[in-house]
Amino acid sequence: MEPTENSPAGPSPEDRAWALWQDSPWGRLRYHVVARVLASWTAELGAGLRVLDAGGGDGRDALPFALAGHDVTVLDRSPEMLALARAAATAAGVVDRVHTVNADLEDLAALAALTRHREGGSGSFDVVLCHDVLQHRSSHQQVRADVAALVSSARPGGLVSLLAPNPPADVVAAVLRDGPAAGWVAVDAERATDPGTGHTALRLAPEFVEDALTEAGCEVGDRAGVLAVTTLLEEAERVDDRVAADLEELEVELSGRVPFAGTARYWLLAGRRR
Repeated sequence: MEPTENSPAGPSPEDRAWALWQDSPWGRLRYHVVARVLASWTAELGAGLRVLDAGGGDGRDALPFALAGHDVTVLDRSPEMLALARAAATAAGVVDRVHTVNADLEDLAALAALTRHREGGSGSFDVVLCHDVLQHRSSHQQVRADVAALVSSARPGGLVSLLAPNPPADVVAAVLRDGPAAGWVAVDAERATDPGTGHTALRLAPEFVEDALTEAGCEVGDRAGVLAVTTLLEEAERVDDRVAADLEELEVELSGRVPFAGTARYWLLAGRRR
C-alpha cells in the first residue's frame, strides 16, 4: 500500500475512546516514561536514525524521535489515526520528518516498500517500535509471526522495541476492580481487558515475547516496566501537574528496578538484531 495523504472523515468511536485514555494522567505518563526509557536505550545508535513505528496510530510514540531529529515512518491501518499523526507533526514543526503509511502488520510488501526510496532498502530501519499492538492480534502464533516481520524490518544492530500490558498487573487490576474472585480468574486467563481500549486482548508474558525476539534473530538486552504505581491510584484522574511531574520521575526510576518492573502495568522489551 502507498502512503495515505487524503483527509479522512474523522476518528472512529473506538479511536476517540483510545484518545481519551491517552490524555488521562496515566495515559500521558505511559508515553512520557516510554519516551525517556527509549531515549536512553537508543542513545548509542547516534543521530539521524531511521525509525519505524508499526501500528503507531496517532504517532505519540514516534513524535519524540522526530523532535530529536530522527526520520520517522508511522505505519497504521487507520487513515484517521494517521491524519492525527500528521497533524501532530505539523503542529510540532517536524512534519518533514514524519511519514505515514496506511497498512497492517501482515502486509509484508508494505513493510518492504517503506524503505525502497532510501539507501539500503528493506530492513534498513535503525529503530522499530511496536507498542500496544501485539495484544490485539488473533493468537500467540500470529504474534510470533509479527515479531519476525518486525525484526526483519530492522538493520543488523538495530533496536526493536515492543510493549504490551503485563499479565501480573492484570491480576492486580482485576482484584481492585471486581474483587478476589476476579483475581483468581485472571491468574490463568488467556485473555484480559486491555487498559487502553477496554476490549479483551491476548495476555502476553514478556518471557513469551523475549523467546519470539530471540527466535527471530535478536539479542534481548533491555527490559523495563512502565507504570508501576500510577494505575493503582484511585484518584489518578485528579492529580495536578506538580503531582504528575513527581509521578513521572518516580515511574522512570522504578521502570528499571526489578521488583517494581515485574508487576508494572506494561512490560517494555528491546531486542537488538544480530
